Parts: sequence; C-alpha cells; structure tokens
Amino acid sequence: MSSFRQRLLDEMADVPTVDCHSHTMLRSEYEARAAEDRNLFTITTYFRRDMSGIIGTGHERLYDDAQSDEERWQRFKHTLDRGRNVSYYRHNIATYQGIFDFADDDLTDDNWSALNERIKEWTARPDWYDDVTRTKCNLVTQIRNVPWYEDWEPEYFTATLRMEPAIRDGSLLAAAQRAPFEAHMNREFRTTASLKQGLADYIDGYAQRGAIGIKLAHAYNRTLETEDVPEHEVEAIWQRALRGEEMSAADVRAFQDHIIWWLAGLCTDESLIFQIHTGMQGNWDHIPDSNPLHLLPMIRAHRNTRFDLFHAGYPYSRELGVLGKHYPNVWLNMCWMYLISMAGSRQILSEWIDLVPHYRLLGFGSDLTWPETIYGHLSMARSCIADVLAEKVEHDFLSKSVAIDLARGLMHDSPMAFYGLDGPAAQTQAAAG
Repeated sequence: MSSFRQRLLDEMADVPTVDCHSHTMLRSEYEARAAEDRNLFTITTYFRRDMSGIIGTGHERLYDDAQSDEERWQRFKHTLDRGRNVSYYRHNIATYQGIFDFADDDLTDDNWSALNERIKEWTARPDWYDDVTRTKCNLVTQIRNVPWYEDWEPEYFTATLRMEPAIRDGSLLAAAQRAPFEAHMNREFRTTASLKQGLADYIDGYAQRGAIGIKLAHAYNRTLETEDVPEHEVEAIWQRALRGEEMSAADVRAFQDHIIWWLAGLCTDESLIFQIHTGMQGNWDHIPDSNPLHLLPMIRAHRNTRFDLFHAGYPYSRELGVLGKHYPNVWLNMCWMYLISMAGSRQILSEWIDLVPHYRLLGFGSDLTWPETIYGHLSMARSCIADVLAEKVEHDFLSKSVAIDLARGLMHDSPMAFYGLDGPAAQTQAAAG
C-alpha cells in the first residue's frame, strides 16, 4: 500500500461522513426488535437477492422450519458454496470484520458460530445503535427516504419524502389509493388542481419540519421516460376516475407523467432536491427502464431544479457521467454502488472525476437497513476512493492537494453544501440532538 493511499484512507476515516441515501431502520425500531432477531442470519443485505436466485425462491424461505442455528448455517452455507464470490456477499465480510472484530477472511464451519454469538451479544449492548452510526461510522447524518405518514429521528436522519404513493399501483386515480390521502389531508380532491395543491401542502408540511427534498423510485415499475402531458388531458382522466370508470394503462401513464413533471417544477419553486432512482434494480426487473438518459427532457425543461440521480446510474454510469458533465443541475450519487461492484466503482469514479466538477459528486450512500452494514459499505467506499485518487495522482496529473480535497469533498463537503446541512437542516438536527 502506498503511503499516499494510506493518507487518503486516514483522511476519510477522520472526516465526518454524510450518508447520501439511507433506508436505515430508526433507532426506536431497532431497539424494539427482540434480541434474537439480530444475528448472523438476519443482519444481511443485498446478498439476499443472490440467495433468492441460487435457491430458486424467495430468500425469506431459506430458513423455513429450521430448528436451530446449526441448521440455518447449513442452509446458508449451501448458498455460499455457489455465490460467495459476489460483491453483495463480500460486503457482509467487510461488516463482520469492521464492526464485530471478525479476524478471518470468510465464514467457515469453524468460525460462524462464534461470530453469530458475538453479533447477538454486541447488538444487545446499550447505545449500540448510537455507537455504530456516530462513533464507528462517524456519520454527520443520513439522508433518509421517509415513507408517507411516517416520522424520522432528526438526531440521526435528514428526511426526503418518498412520492411513489402519488403514482404507483394505479396511482391516486384509484379510490383505494386516494381515500387515505384525502382522509389524512381532511379534504376531497375534485380536480387535478386541488390534488396538486394537496400534494404541495403535504410536501410543505415535511419541508417545514426539515425535509430537504422528495424521492421517486418509479423506475422499478415503469420507464423513467416522462412527457409533459397537458393539464386539460389529465383533468379529463381525473374526472373519469372520480366517476369510478376503469382506467387504461395509457390513462395511468398520462397521469403519472403529469404528476412527475409537475413535481420537478415544484422542486424549483420550493427549493427542494429531486432524488430519482436510476440504474441498478432487483431480480427480474426491466433494467432499460432505469436508464438516466430517459430523464433528459425533464432535466432540460427544469434547469433550476437540482436533480440527485442515484446508484451511479449503473450500468449506465458513463451516460450519467455525461449528463453530469453537460447539465449543471444534475448531481451524481454513488449510493449503493460500492457493494454492487468495487471494480465498477473505481472505473466510474475515475471517469467522473475527469468529467464533472467535484461539488456535484456525492461519494457515499449506504442504501441499507441494518446500521451495522453501513460500516462495511463505508469501508468499501473508502478503499475505492483511495485507490482511484492515488492512481490519478500517480498517472493522471492530479495533485496530491486536490486529491485530499476530493476525498473530503466526496464524503463530507459536497453533500454538506448540496443538502444544506450547514443551514436550517443542520440547526434542526442540533436542536433535536
């Protein structure tokens, strides 16, 4: 290991990190779980998707009828025999080593049981959650996706409000989707104008409490391609929906497009960040739907909206890099990416550093549920960033001082500025803490 690479690693370990995309369970939720629910077989992450592919059914069925941890281990080991090479699994190892002092480089028949017992014991410690997130991971905050009607813990999280309920499962065109929202807002929505006002008021309620933006992950269910559908067309669809008429796929698509396009404009008006899932998906999803180039018309039409585009757009990362190069309202987010592929992450970062002004590069987002697993992902991220920057200093005419600035910027300075964490959001967290 070069001395400069180690210096970069030390720098990133010292700098407080902003987790730019989080699904981490709340501390209250974590501590409400029974101690036996925290063990080697539950504290796992995306490897579950590979497990599902290996066993040919949902990963949650793997341990059906298992009567002991020994039996669970034998079933888990069967999946490892076929898939322990993938990065999703190696993320688990990085977590075990960094959080639970696991000294080996892989799980075996000889060491799994001791690790399992250590996980059970350590996760039951008082203030374990705080120690992991604040001390071990050194997180400033986590930018957490908050579902509708739910709260967050501002001492740990900064909120972005998920907006899929407005457009998924038939969207608010469906009475079953619309009724709970009308009840929550204590009003009826007889026109699309009144609906959009209701959505704006709902979003503003979260913004007043410290939320810094909204999030859509609609690429899991449809294409990112969005058209500017005129309001009079959508109003006719809305009125038919209120009469209980059946909605066609074209009706739903037109309504969704109209709301998505309108949300982009609302983010301009209210100075909110618009986070959008691009790229990587799950088993059997239609990956081309998530190509970030589909967003180009909306990005061009909303030049004052700040778009936070997720997951490095992988496998469309080069396309996303060019979007970042040519559209200064686009920020590129490496969330999820390092545990997808460290090799891919190094290539992507190296190209993006050549292309995009660094203030629009967001270096880390855990995209995980268990707090312990953040550390494993963070270790992978730091390793990749140090590799890339040390390589660019040696071969690409990047100065050491700029490389150090980039290391700090990717993990702290750029997201702090982008998410406004040195302003009202930071003050809200300080007050809550």
